[in-house]
Amino acid sequence: MSPAPTLTYCAGLVRDQAPGRYLATLFAPANARPALFGLYAFDHEITKVRRVVSEPMAGLIRFQWWRDALGAIAAGDPAPAHPVAQALQEGWRRFEPSRARLDAAIDARERELEKTAPETVPALEQHLVATSSGLVLTALELLDVRDRAARDAALEVGLAIGLADLVRDVDVDRERVLFLPADLLGRHDIAPTAVRDATSPGTFAPAVRELADRARAHLRNARRLRRRVPSRALPALLPGVLVGYQLRSLRLLGAAGGSRRQPPLAPLRLLAYRALGLF
Repeated sequence: MSPAPTLTYCAGLVRDQAPGRYLATLFAPANARPALFGLYAFDHEITKVRRVVSEPMAGLIRFQWWRDALGAIAAGDPAPAHPVAQALQEGWRRFEPSRARLDAAIDARERELEKTAPETVPALEQHLVATSSGLVLTALELLDVRDRAARDAALEVGLAIGLADLVRDVDVDRERVLFLPADLLGRHDIAPTAVRDATSPGTFAPAVRELADRARAHLRNARRLRRRVPSRALPALLPGVLVGYQLRSLRLLGAAGGSRRQPPLAPLRLLAYRALGLF
């Protein structure tokens, strides 16, 4: 598959599945957009595995397929006949420094097949460092940004996005409830059996509110670094702008609305933030 079709495929997939990242990528330099779309498409492919397989073994096979694909690309062998794998190969010069992060993301998503909640909120956030924050940090590298302040902001923005995604999904994806840490449930007197007994999502509202508050705190931490972050980092960080709006739209006393649709005028909001050099 030639570069144009792979770009079209990946851009379309990101537009449909991660519209905030799609919009933010449009502000990136033209020569970086194919790699960014390839990165976000790769993230979608490994993230969806948990949802589309009925048996853990099927998921393990898919994750190993992606490990093998990255190994082949790194070795200079032809990529598998998959548009996302081919997009990674086409941009491998940019991706190669981030190879360890791509592998770590696969490993972290594979652990989600176990459907075992982290014991603590810090353990949950450590998982999100490998998935959501790793994605933002890799996007920075694709933009040739390696400033310490930008990396620190990316870590915080990634944690905010990861927590907000979990909050959003709690009332529409039963398995996301299974990922709420035990110490979080304990602090809010939510019995572990509430998860197993398919209790109403409203039961988890206090725990979800705490995670939403942590997401907001991570956004605040990132924004304290604004003056030190170069403007060329903004396409990687701008999705955090929409997380803020998403968190303000929570319902059910803290459970999320579940919609992946962007807030009204999302493109104009991102344009305004980009023009002001903010995120």
